[in-house]
Amino acid sequence: MPQTVIDITAHRARSAARSSAPPCLCATSLEQVESAWGLVFERYSQMGLIDENPYGVHAVPTAVGPHACVIWGPEGPDVGYTMTLFRDNPMGLALDSVYAPYLDELRRKGRRLLEVGMLADRRQSATRGIGALFSMMRWAIHFGVHTDLTDIVIGVHPRHADFYIRCYGFEKFAPPTSYALVRNNPVVLLRLSLLEALAKDLLPRGLADARDNPIPSSAFSHRFEFEPEQLRGSQIAGFLKARYGIDPSRRASPAESTAGQRPVALQSCVNL
Repeated sequence: MPQTVIDITAHRARSAARSSAPPCLCATSLEQVESAWGLVFERYSQMGLIDENPYGVHAVPTAVGPHACVIWGPEGPDVGYTMTLFRDNPMGLALDSVYAPYLDELRRKGRRLLEVGMLADRRQSATRGIGALFSMMRWAIHFGVHTDLTDIVIGVHPRHADFYIRCYGFEKFAPPTSYALVRNNPVVLLRLSLLEALAKDLLPRGLADARDNPIPSSAFSHRFEFEPEQLRGSQIAGFLKARYGIDPSRRASPAESTAGQRPVALQSCVNL
């Protein structure tokens, strides 16, 4: 990790444990990832955003690979809340399906992007849900820091945009549009210039919490990496093959892995 980033995350770091914060973990196994994405399927189905499928998981191709990190927290024996983080990669980001010109503008400027999506919470309590979201966003921010990324992008329902702007310093980066693949629900693209935002003296509440409570890079070192052998016979592989015609359990040839073709029909990672 660059020294400048170490200085930023160490700034005003607290020694006290955050005992009241809901716990979060980085998924390290196929079982944990499938449980997390099973919760996404459950909640998105209940909200009428996606179609039913026999595999009981929801995923997008751009979230499957060593560039991704699945964050989750427990609720009894189950996954209680989750979000997925994925760095820009040859397949692009899920939000490219609706905001490619805006994201390409950032890429041309040399910005390195992290998309946050596939957010779901099992609990009905708004207070507990906000606490879990703060904890997961803290992990998202430090994953971006440790992987030398410059920007976090997120697609949210316009009615939720003010929360991310007020608590984290996101800015609206593109006008709202309809997202056909989530049954024409509206979405708006938000952007956080990560390092510039963290370097400020006065931060919004959520960003300050993340800066003042660093997560070490070792917390991400054993994350599940979606190797083809790990995915063989999995619910994830079955869903992606049936929905997108993609078999993640087959190792791509060098020509395929460098093709850089973005999928044109992505179901949403939008945080509605």
